[in-house]
Amino acid sequence: MSASDLDHLSPGPGIALRRPLRTTAVVIYATLLLLALTIPRSLVNWVKGFEPNSVQSVALQAAQRLAAFSHRIGADRVFESGRELFLRASGKRED
Repeated sequence: MSASDLDHLSPGPGIALRRPLRTTAVVIYATLLLLALTIPRSLVNWVKGFEPNSVQSVALQAAQRLAAFSHRIGADRVFESGRELFLRASGKRED
């Protein structure tokens, strides 16, 4: 099958998206937000790894506020319990 043959294939089942790029962007950013809410420690640690400057301090404050919000609503509960289980099973300690 050549590349030109692909032009003659009928689309598969389902509804064609009118704006596939926008839909893809929404899915990607929603996934990142969900990860930031459920595993906020990773976001805080990631921002701490940046070179210290004014932008990093603002980003760190925002990440810490998001982590506090996540903890307050209980979104990080599954991650924290899984981490505790891992630490107990592996014999590692919290750093």
